[in-house]
Amino acid sequence: MSFVRHRVTEQELRQALATWFTPRLAAGDLLVEEMGIENGTARVDVAQLGSSLCGFEIKSDFDTLDRLAHQMHAYHRVFDELTIVTTAAFVPQVSLLLAPWWGILQAERTDSGEVSLTQVRPPDFNPRQELESIAALLWRDEAAVILRDNLGAKVASSANRAKLYRQLADLTELATLKKWVIEVLRSRTSLRERDLLRFKSAHSIAAPSERDDDLRRLAAMS
Repeated sequence: MSFVRHRVTEQELRQALATWFTPRLAAGDLLVEEMGIENGTARVDVAQLGSSLCGFEIKSDFDTLDRLAHQMHAYHRVFDELTIVTTAAFVPQVSLLLAPWWGILQAERTDSGEVSLTQVRPPDFNPRQELESIAALLWRDEAAVILRDNLGAKVASSANRAKLYRQLADLTELATLKKWVIEVLRSRTSLRERDLLRFKSAHSIAAPSERDDDLRRLAAMS
């Protein structure tokens, strides 16, 4: 029974991550829980939207690595940096499973019973980003506005979102596209309402199974 009592839950890891982030965020940075990527085919537990795109995947003592093994390649196509937030039980496994440029934050329970995070390995530059996957963070109308207003491109009314994402990828460089996409995402009310720091002192934190409002809108517009 004592082993079960000391195991770290996902909710505890989310709270610990919010605490870890508090002194590390720049003004205007946003931490979005359960953000869908690649038109909802994958989602990341926490996305940091700041000067770059950073993803954080949480694995508690009650999880497996199955979902991570299936989704990590989608994360590679989107995020500048990636970090796994986990416990000592998983650190040896993730060190072998994940590319060496993934960061590792390890959870430890203090004598007072709280959970704190220690950086075992800092994240490094991800060399596998793809412009179309980054563009796919946008809704169709957002992509169309960027094409028209920022690039002066013609946008056919019949063009689906996949075509618009390809146009953006063809007409922009990685750094420029990321800057525009981050600006749009940080302005979304639906994402700001899911800011992790809003839940730091809350009684409970949104469960991972909760539906993503952005995914519903993307599905409706496809």
